[in-house]
Amino acid sequence: MRLPGLFDGPRAPLVVALIALIAAGAGIFSMPVLDRDEARFAQATAQMIETGDFVEISFLDEPRNKKPVGIHWLQAVAVAATTGEDAREIWAYRLPSVLGAMLAALATFFAGARLFGRQVGFAGAALIAVSVLLATEGGIAKTDSMLGATAAGAFLALVVLRTGPTLSEARWASLLFWISLGVGGLIKGPVTPMAGFLAIGLLFVLERRFSWAKPLLWWPGPVIAAAIVLPWLVAIQIATDGAFLMEAVGDDMGTKVVTGDEGHDGPPGYHLLLIAVLFAPAILTVPAGLRAIIRHWTNKTRFADAARTVIAFALPTWLVFELLPTKLPHYTLPTYAALGLIAGLGLVRLHKTPALWRWLGAGLGFLGYVIATPGILGFAVAFGDLPVMPAVTIGLVISLFALGAILATGLGKPGTALLLAVMAGLNWHIGLRGVLSPDADAFFVARDAAAVTLQVRAQVPGAETVSSFTEPSFVFDVGGDVDLINPADLSLTEIDPDAPRVYVIDESRWLRVERAELSAEDEAVRRAWLVALQQAACAADAADGINYSRGDEVINVFVFATGCERTPSEDVTEVEP
Repeated sequence: MRLPGLFDGPRAPLVVALIALIAAGAGIFSMPVLDRDEARFAQATAQMIETGDFVEISFLDEPRNKKPVGIHWLQAVAVAATTGEDAREIWAYRLPSVLGAMLAALATFFAGARLFGRQVGFAGAALIAVSVLLATEGGIAKTDSMLGATAAGAFLALVVLRTGPTLSEARWASLLFWISLGVGGLIKGPVTPMAGFLAIGLLFVLERRFSWAKPLLWWPGPVIAAAIVLPWLVAIQIATDGAFLMEAVGDDMGTKVVTGDEGHDGPPGYHLLLIAVLFAPAILTVPAGLRAIIRHWTNKTRFADAARTVIAFALPTWLVFELLPTKLPHYTLPTYAALGLIAGLGLVRLHKTPALWRWLGAGLGFLGYVIATPGILGFAVAFGDLPVMPAVTIGLVISLFALGAILATGLGKPGTALLLAVMAGLNWHIGLRGVLSPDADAFFVARDAAAVTLQVRAQVPGAETVSSFTEPSFVFDVGGDVDLINPADLSLTEIDPDAPRVYVIDESRWLRVERAELSAEDEAVRRAWLVALQQAACAADAADGINYSRGDEVINVFVFATGCERTPSEDVTEVEP
């Protein structure tokens, strides 16, 4: 197969980076703050910027001793370089994740070019750049996209060491490996080091040789990795009196290893079941790529070492996450660079692949888009204000490109399949993430609740805000100036009509303890308190929608203020408590 010069020539890395930028960047300006991880990361970063404390990580007054500080530092740099600390624009916090997706795609390109040639490198990089998981994580302000970039960097370093480098190349590869491990450790602890050393370990078991990896023992590499991680680790241990590692390792990571943390459990095979959706459209050529990898390995062709390298980086890490009790869809992202090269190899060899393998990939691609596209289209139409026709138009465009890529894959047309697959992926992210999803207003009740809170709060400048609506996105959108309180404690507070205060009440939790109904006595207390608040309120407003974090179909959020000129809102004050 020959790709056009634009994709196969010296401009190929720029094209890869551009594809990743467009795919990951879709929706970063239009999508509201997402619950709960993105909002927690962004709020913790905002507090770092406001306080100037770049060691400890906190969400409001609560220490967040769960993940290292790396992503917060990157987000703080992005915010300082763009909007500034007062703007509270979530897109600025998302920029490091966009960069992570671009770096992951670029590392995949260079690794593929080194192992199998530039065409495989370009095809694999372009396919993962538009994949559902990598590009989506690339538009969310949390750790996983940048984690994927550090894992891809470690993979690229091992690829260079495995392909007969010069002394200079070997030393640069050693530095890249250790820097990737250091930055990965500062982003998400042991995941990147685990992926790198599992790959080295499996290759040693398979080959009984370590000579290719000896440049990794060059002393500056480990020293740099330690210099990246240790200063902050020592500082946070001192600042928290040793609590950080105890909570991060013992509570957060330990819980995930032993049991399904926070209900996120699943059986072995969970990630394999999701791959058709999360790896679309790259899944189209994975069967063909696996066939080629296996043939190179078993037939001991000149690409046998390359095949072992790819499998060694993907397989053991994938198996770890399949065996881990806690399951979240993004966990396998560190394997995507290696998986991308399997897909890229399959695409380049598509015209030489038997029809069974081609149509198997086509079937998986069809399954992925059938699941991934109609669901988001339906949710956007059902819960947004967008007319049906624009949604149908976007769905048709995505479907046409996807069906074209599926047919081209089955028929063994690699160039056509790559072009249509990339277009399907770009349109999926732009249309669904960038245009439709942000308009699903009912799903973003926190955004509306924050807007009405700020409006009511403007009537009582300087007033304390207390809220039983506790979603992190609400906290970020109101500027972090809020005290979260459970309904039981809120209903015991004294109401002073003359004292400036703003109350935010989540009705769906008001008459419940967790998911259970209140006792008759407690219910009477809360009803009476809410009636008293409504009578004392001088300003009020409300928002409603769906809380997707909790699975509540419809919730109402009421906002009341005391201590201002009386202008009560009739539709709120007359609500039955």
